Amino acid sequence: MPCAAQNRRRSIIPVAIFWLTLAGIMLLPAASSARPKLRASPTDAKEVVAAISLRTLLDTVVLGPAATYDQLGLRAGAVVLSFYTQRNFTPAWTHPDSGWTRPATQALTLLRRAPEFGLNPHAYSWELLLALPDSLHRPTTTTGIGSLENFELRLTDALLRYATHLRYGQLEPFTNTLAAQSGPSAQQCVGLLQAALSNPDFTAAFLRCQPTSQAYRHLQQAWRNTLPPDSLQADSLGPAQGNAADFRRVALNLERLRWDVTRPDTGAYALVNITSYMLQIIDKGRVVQSHRVVVGKPETPTPTLDSRINVFMTSPDWRVPYSIAVGEILPELRDDPSFLADNNYRLFDYRKRPVNPWNVRWSRVRSETFPYTIRQSAGRSNALGNIVFYFANQHAIYQHDTPARAMFREPRRARSHGCIRVEKPLDLAAYLLRRESQQGALPDMRRSIATHSKCRYDLAQGLPIRIRYTTCEAQNGKLRFYPDIYCLDEALAAALTLP
Repeated sequence: MPCAAQNRRRSIIPVAIFWLTLAGIMLLPAASSARPKLRASPTDAKEVVAAISLRTLLDTVVLGPAATYDQLGLRAGAVVLSFYTQRNFTPAWTHPDSGWTRPATQALTLLRRAPEFGLNPHAYSWELLLALPDSLHRPTTTTGIGSLENFELRLTDALLRYATHLRYGQLEPFTNTLAAQSGPSAQQCVGLLQAALSNPDFTAAFLRCQPTSQAYRHLQQAWRNTLPPDSLQADSLGPAQGNAADFRRVALNLERLRWDVTRPDTGAYALVNITSYMLQIIDKGRVVQSHRVVVGKPETPTPTLDSRINVFMTSPDWRVPYSIAVGEILPELRDDPSFLADNNYRLFDYRKRPVNPWNVRWSRVRSETFPYTIRQSAGRSNALGNIVFYFANQHAIYQHDTPARAMFREPRRARSHGCIRVEKPLDLAAYLLRRESQQGALPDMRRSIATHSKCRYDLAQGLPIRIRYTTCEAQNGKLRFYPDIYCLDEALAAALTLP
């Protein structure tokens, strides 16, 4: 009996909510004068009833938000509620008489086209949504939810997630953590979807949510051009169409490129792609200068980051990092203390006083208690070469010249301890000075290098630098793949549940 009574209470509550909602909607014309004009309103009796039903279904008072959205099969329930609140719960995709509206049929086609954008249509319940015409002739679902309203909510849920994934990606930027379905990015896509609905060409308006960077657009278009011409008309289009391995690589890198959606592609910046071993200066979307680079080894990888080159120095000396001092130089000193002088190194104690390496019993010096600092003077053998470029970051890495210039002719150039060695660094320095209207400093810069005299150049404007890890890009309309030198693709694919 207690269970029966509880069930009766549960059946009474939705009815009460229904009549309270009806009363609220009947009052909408009088109470909505202060609301934004963008809000839609029911236009006939059937739409009023449909709006009542949607408002009732999305009411979270009885079960709470999580249980309510789970019962409805919504993965982005909070933003679905926000979407319908903005339009006074008027249906967006269905009509009580005709089922799907014209924008809805366009939306279903867009979902089917998900592989064009490195996404999987199955993640948006595409097959379930296609079943609407048949389901309209069946009884209500076992949950008691009318088919029309259920599909209305499911399509909105799918499109809001689709828009969020197209614009911002599925993961938190530069992580392997799934992004929340109710965060600020998802909320912004509510407005994007409302705007697309009000546009005569829903498809074009919806797709404008994608990133606008050239790297993203070129990769997405090059990938689309590889798909079979009739693939969009197939009953089922999945990642297996065409080359599944290519889809996987493209999907991973479109995701990475979406993480840059908030970074403008209009100004000048330096872009380092670790996997292509290249630095490019991009100005207004156009590559104006390119440099080969050497990046970190897999055991000492170059990190991805955003910063700004704000100073460079010619004829620098080099303070050897502790890890290199104890890992590479200390074993040499145990064999021959003259290694320092032969390579233009100097040894200092903790008070920065010079130390004669021949007076140290190197066999007793342990890496755990290494008490010295090693510096390399400016010159031809200096590991930093003739010039070093600094940008703030927590990894203590920078870009620099190198005396080992033959490495730039090697196809695979993951050879450093994490810093980035740049081919033709004087061309990069000259670009930075011209950009700062400091062309007059060019002769002094070359003179300081020739005389091994240190000189510092501060940049008032500086140049943004982005260090990225992209294993696929488009060049001249064709896909180009790069080695996954740090084996990062596997973890990303697992986070995205890609095969």
